[in-house]
Amino acid sequence: MIRAVFPTPIRSYATIALSAYRSVQGPVLREYRDGRVMIDTGHGPMTGQPLNRPPRAPSWMPILGLGY
Repeated sequence: MIRAVFPTPIRSYATIALSAYRSVQGPVLREYRDGRVMIDTGHGPMTGQPLNRPPRAPSWMPILGLGY
């Protein structure tokens, strides 16, 4: 199995925006490849784009082989 050069950290909690004024937060149940996460809200699971994303690595890092 091929591993990614920059593995994503495992999140324990995530926040998803429902609108400009409402958001939900809860423990992460599942992470999808397109960046969405499924969280447990206490009233059932919800899926959406997390607001607290980790920063992405610059595109030149894999080219130079810098392992940060």
